Order: sequence, then C-alpha cells, then structure tokens
Amino acid sequence: MEEPIYISKENYNDYLNLDVIAFSFASGGAQGTPGEIIVVTKDGVFYSMNYCFDNMPIWICYEVCPPLVNWFSRDFDKEKEPTGWRGLDLGAGNYLVLAELLYNDLKQDLLEMQPCYRYQRWKNMVKSWISNTEHITNN
Repeated sequence: MEEPIYISKENYNDYLNLDVIAFSFASGGAQGTPGEIIVVTKDGVFYSMNYCFDNMPIWICYEVCPPLVNWFSRDFDKEKEPTGWRGLDLGAGNYLVLAELLYNDLKQDLLEMQPCYRYQRWKNMVKSWISNTEHITNN
C-alpha cells in the first residue's frame, strides 16, 4: 500500500474538501502512532495527520475531516453514533469510523476479528472495497 499524503498545519488548506468515507484516530497514549488520524476518501486516497506530535491543533483536524468532531471527544458510545457513521474499536487506544454504507458491507468480516487484527487489516479492506467502484457510484 502507498504511503498516505501527509497533512500539516502548513498545507491543510489544500485538503479542506475531502470526500471522507473512513477515518481512524489514535488517542494520545495509543499504541502504534499516538495522535495519528488517517483519513480515507471515496477515491481511495489515504491522508495522515497528527494532533500530538506535529504541533497541529485538533481544530485543524476537524476542518480536514468534519465527521471527526462527532467522535473524538466522546467515549465511543454506540448509543450516540452520528447518523451515517459507524465506529469500531481497533484496540490499544485506536478507533475506526466508517461511512454506514462501507460499514454495512464490511461489518461481518470486521466484527469477526479481534480488534488487534482489525487494526492490521482495515486499510487493505477499505482499499479493496473502494476498488469496486459500483459501491461508490451507487451511493
């Protein structure tokens, strides 16, 4: 898989109209890369930004990925999921949020995995789903 496009506080204005279909975020103490937010667009491009180690305020991340604001500051409460989005625990302080259409197509496989395996496999699963363009054109 290709490296994601890096978004910083210097270049974030170039990425304000992304058509987000999925994103992950790591809490400040998460395993992996703490503070990393990975955004995936409908055209299959992956972007990365980090609110912990890049001196990048979280409000910039909200501007790049507006659905993030509904997820970041809560305890992943299933009762309060925003309409059109579904969340999954990736384990060790990492979380995944998928557009509902994408979630519905992948949930059987994702829910059968332990969170640590979801963490390892979600990017390839999303990329593979996007490569089947009928999903996106029918949305």
